[in-house]
Amino acid sequence: MSVDAKPGWVTAVVASYNHAEFLVKRMESLITQTYQDLEILVIEDCSTDNSIDVLRGYQCHSKVNLIVRETNGGWVTVSNQGVEMATGEFVIFTNCDDDCDPRLIQRLVAAMKASPTAGMAFCRSALVDEHDNLLGDDFTVRESSFRARCSTDTLLSGAEMSRFLLHSCVIPNLSAALIRKECFAIVGNLSSSYRVCCDWELFFRIAARYDVAYIAEPLNRFRQHAATIRSVTKERVVYEEYFRLLLGQIHLLDLTWIERCRFRLHVMYLWSVHLLTPSKGGWSNFPYHFERVLDLDPLALLFFVPSLVLRAARVLGKSLVSPIASRGAVSGGK
Repeated sequence: MSVDAKPGWVTAVVASYNHAEFLVKRMESLITQTYQDLEILVIEDCSTDNSIDVLRGYQCHSKVNLIVRETNGGWVTVSNQGVEMATGEFVIFTNCDDDCDPRLIQRLVAAMKASPTAGMAFCRSALVDEHDNLLGDDFTVRESSFRARCSTDTLLSGAEMSRFLLHSCVIPNLSAALIRKECFAIVGNLSSSYRVCCDWELFFRIAARYDVAYIAEPLNRFRQHAATIRSVTKERVVYEEYFRLLLGQIHLLDLTWIERCRFRLHVMYLWSVHLLTPSKGGWSNFPYHFERVLDLDPLALLFFVPSLVLRAARVLGKSLVSPIASRGAVSGGK
């Protein structure tokens, strides 16, 4: 049974599993938040490293509630447990390998309070490696229409957000998103039918019922390393989830005929990227993925060959430009 929400309060859910090396950074970034009405709910999911020892050091902090599970449940199960136990009006899933600016929660709450129709608020994410080196900003890789619309703080309608999500997961890290707890009662919790795309799928469900607030400052730090869920999940599963989610949404959303064609081409282009990687792993998965697309949306296959030609042309174009650019750089340095 859900716990009644305390108005104005935020519950930060930390699902902890085998990331002891990042936990101090994670916990300190939450404890030092400028927003005071904050509960930090840490659920330790039977880590095999020394995560529990690190977390015991924070157990006596007034804002921290440490729960130690007796059996491993996995990230989705533990995160949903956090939602059910949350006492705040708002919930944020602060992944145990990420960290954030001290103003993150204060800024996100302010955005939500300024926009009563918003079910969720999110900010840009700075990308960092395991040594905290800055790799970039997730905003720079977004499509041009998103960058134009979200160059400053704004409120996106649910329909706008859904279309941006069809192109890519514009919230690449759950640690950047604050969600009204009431949303979970209306649209449901994270789905266990997805391993890689469970957050992306939740964002679609929220956008179907609510607007979404956006903060154009990178207040979240999204860590890139070899042990992230996406990194350790086989490509066969990753792309099956892409197809199942995106082709399914094309059928669910109120799109024009032209939009459906455009988004089908985009999904097939994602598949072409997978097929034309140097590893050739995409071709070994081809029969399985072909069968899945055929089951999910046969019309999408009409766009497969055009997308493959488009991808091949782009790859060839880059390979032709690179040697010319390299020779120019060498001659310019003499």
